[in-house]
Amino acid sequence: MKKLIALMAILMPVTASALTMEEAVKTALKNNPDLLISKTKVLTAEMNAKSKKRGNYGKFILKGSYTRYNLPRTLTPIVPPIVGPVPSDRDIGSLGIAYTVNLFSGFSKIEDVKIANIEKKLAENYLELSKAQIAYNVRSIYLKILSLKDNRAALSSYLKALNTLKNNIQTGIKTGKRPEVDLLKVEAEIEKANAEIETINGNIKILRSALEFLMGKKINGTIEPVKTTFNPDIETSTKNNVRIKIARMKLEKSRKFAKKLKSSYYPSIDLNAYYGKNYGDDESATIWQIGVNFNWLLFDFGSREAKLEMAKEGIIASKFALEREKLSVNKEITEAATRIETAQEKIKGALKEVKLAEKVKDIEEVRYSTGAGTIYDLLTAEAKLESAKSRLINAKYELLDALYYLKFVKGEVK
Repeated sequence: MKKLIALMAILMPVTASALTMEEAVKTALKNNPDLLISKTKVLTAEMNAKSKKRGNYGKFILKGSYTRYNLPRTLTPIVPPIVGPVPSDRDIGSLGIAYTVNLFSGFSKIEDVKIANIEKKLAENYLELSKAQIAYNVRSIYLKILSLKDNRAALSSYLKALNTLKNNIQTGIKTGKRPEVDLLKVEAEIEKANAEIETINGNIKILRSALEFLMGKKINGTIEPVKTTFNPDIETSTKNNVRIKIARMKLEKSRKFAKKLKSSYYPSIDLNAYYGKNYGDDESATIWQIGVNFNWLLFDFGSREAKLEMAKEGIIASKFALEREKLSVNKEITEAATRIETAQEKIKGALKEVKLAEKVKDIEEVRYSTGAGTIYDLLTAEAKLESAKSRLINAKYELLDALYYLKFVKGEVK
């Protein structure tokens, strides 16, 4: 493994350029539209949690009114003993402050706060999961662009060799040493190589556009080749995996919701208080009161039981979802590890194939120059060498992509 990665570092030298892979990732994590949306969801969840918690402290309400009656009314209720005239008027106004708070809700409000806190943590973990996904997508597209550029460079080198061969054949035709059909065959290969280069150019443009979308920013200039020397840690533990954390939180949320529904079997107790003044007949009277309300739902024809059964089914579904997520993460870790091993073997095979193809090409060049071989044999050898180089390039980037895919499955961003 270490030898292969060291070899990759040699095969992919770093040159001065405008954008590196990690700069692209950093920019995407800052500007990506989907991440910005996820961040607003985190803030919304935080505000909701604060709202639920502060709602338990009750609320103050400023109350005021003005009423005109057909008959005079007293400013305050008449209570014994009645002494002297009681102020009254047909036009009565009032102004005061009311305070109301729930003293007991069968623990419903407590569970509301806990659920809101879980939702906040869920939003935070979804954000981390999105970051890991965006980081992998950026790296994957970045590597595809580099792979295409390396393939284009190899094709350009191949094209240069074909043009050199074309010039030699043209000279040979003039001296009568080469048939004109050889020239036609080489020119056909040149056109084919040019078409492949144009296809690669188009694909690079498409991928650059996709990368710019993920980054939320225009790319100016070229992108820098990757140099990597890290040794992959194929850790199979899923204890701290973000996706498993999210599944556990959803299970906990389901349990809290069921517990909240059970609160409907308990009474609800509220405290209400009021302090204010009534105005009329150029006089005012102070009014205040405080009281406790008690409500207890005794029977609702099975509505509560049905809702609670639904919540219990939700708990069961969340448990299954948690187990499924564990299996899914384990499967993807195994897949990533297999991709790494496969890419390593491809690199080994491609290196041998390139070495063999180079020797065969050298032999066919000598045979063609001496008249012992045909242009077809030489072009076939050149094509096989080009194909071998392309497989080596693709294998290098497949290994890198597999390494970064493993990081994504594990929920890592950096």
